[in-house]
Amino acid sequence: MSAIHILASGSKANAYIIEYENSMLLVDQGLSFREFSRRAEMLGIDISRIKGILLTHEHEDHIKGVAYTAYKLDAPVFSTAKTLEILNENTKHPIHCRAVEKDRKIKLGAFEFTPFEIMHDAADPVGYLISAPCGETVCFATDTGKVTNRMMSYINQGTRIILEANHDPAMLYKNTHYPPDLKERIRGQFGHLSNDQTLDALERMGENHPKTVIFSHLSEENNSPQMLKNLVISFRQAHCLDFKAFIANQYNPLTITLQ
Repeated sequence: MSAIHILASGSKANAYIIEYENSMLLVDQGLSFREFSRRAEMLGIDISRIKGILLTHEHEDHIKGVAYTAYKLDAPVFSTAKTLEILNENTKHPIHCRAVEKDRKIKLGAFEFTPFEIMHDAADPVGYLISAPCGETVCFATDTGKVTNRMMSYINQGTRIILEANHDPAMLYKNTHYPPDLKERIRGQFGHLSNDQTLDALERMGENHPKTVIFSHLSEENNSPQMLKNLVISFRQAHCLDFKAFIANQYNPLTITLQ
């Protein structure tokens, strides 16, 4: 596996590319195709090499650009049947869809990927464990209100982990722009992970800690990259860990080379 490219990550849009040699997988695409293409070009990515699109769930920040991107690139879209049904109901573009079953491995070119259940208020949301022949395995787990033991069984297999760190509980509590029902949704078991929940999941890994952790889907209103950075530094020191940590951004694309 050569690199993980983060084109967008947050509450407005999400798009990630996993690259290995001459092949790429796109995970979610919440950008317009024009913006997606612009950001890919910024990172030197040839999007014609994308072999497939993995869709986690149908919320707008993950699905907005999927159908047109799949149509333009002639790339198949993989997701659960319920998610694909919603995708097809809201597009006029002919796209090739393949329904996946949770916990069942699929091979696509050089990649193998396995969808697994996550906890989110969507039709049938999933995370993905993505493997390449080089031995690298990326575990993609965002948009989940809790980390179940079943999820941990997949997270433990990742050499590189993309894990949600959506909000700081105190910042969410003090946010006067959010109504009580929205706050309850965010912190509920089908909402989004707090910074503390994310670090707790890493602690539950025991001795299986990955080479890289990418903290993703940060709320612009209810989290602070600097706060999260400080928490991660303290966590690594307390547990004598040396994994590389990155904080994904809504607006600034990032390439993480895997060595």
